[in-house]
Amino acid sequence: PIPSVDTSGEETGTIVKRASFLFRKELTSIFVSPVAWIIMVLFTLVMGANLYLSMIAVSGDLKQLVAAGYGGLVSWFMLLVIPPLITMKSLADENRQGALEVLMVTGISDASVVAAKWAAAWIFYVILWCCLLPLWGILGMVGVLDTGVLFVTHMGLFVVGAAYCANGILASALTSHPLASAGLAFMFNVGLFMIHWLRFFFRPGDLELLWVEYLSAVHHIGDELTQGILDIRVFVWWGSFTLLTLFLSARVLERRRW
Repeated sequence: PIPSVDTSGEETGTIVKRASFLFRKELTSIFVSPVAWIIMVLFTLVMGANLYLSMIAVSGDLKQLVAAGYGGLVSWFMLLVIPPLITMKSLADENRQGALEVLMVTGISDASVVAAKWAAAWIFYVILWCCLLPLWGILGMVGVLDTGVLFVTHMGLFVVGAAYCANGILASALTSHPLASAGLAFMFNVGLFMIHWLRFFFRPGDLELLWVEYLSAVHHIGDELTQGILDIRVFVWWGSFTLLTLFLSARVLERRRW
């Protein structure tokens, strides 16, 4: 008898290679786009000016600068707006042009497409915030900078941004128009942002208030991470939310294709 050959390993390896190629393609397409460079320049200028004004507000106290610079409205505006702008063309534009069907016939799964596009957008988002690190390095040369608080704060921004980028991918999967995708993702992000203000309906010690604080990105970043408080539950919640949103994106993409 002819011995059977197990090709499952080869098929898995092929899928991984295709997903890796798609990720590199998406990341490259972001950096070759002039819009991405415009976003990067504007982000650096606005956040640099925000840090300068925050430093004046705290009278040059670098220990308070992290909370003042990353806990204000300017930083939150950037956090709410930037992910939708990065992800708005991820799936919507390809679906509008009919390129999504061509991509699917290569054998790559819906989950791999979603994961690759989200990973490319999130990496670009992380790079944006890392552009501010040289500014912090200069400040650290002329004053006492708490690098631990700065590191924890950036980790929080990265994990919350991962969820907001996932919202952008979901919005991009739900529509065929990039601008509509950006608007829908912005609404998703604002909805998460507004959870924090539900705390005014409850009194200290209420169980509902504890749940609001657990779900609130404003509480996590403004009241914990920028103060140097690292709670692993923050990463568990936002990591779980990211995975759930990406799963929904894959399901939406699957239903739209059929």
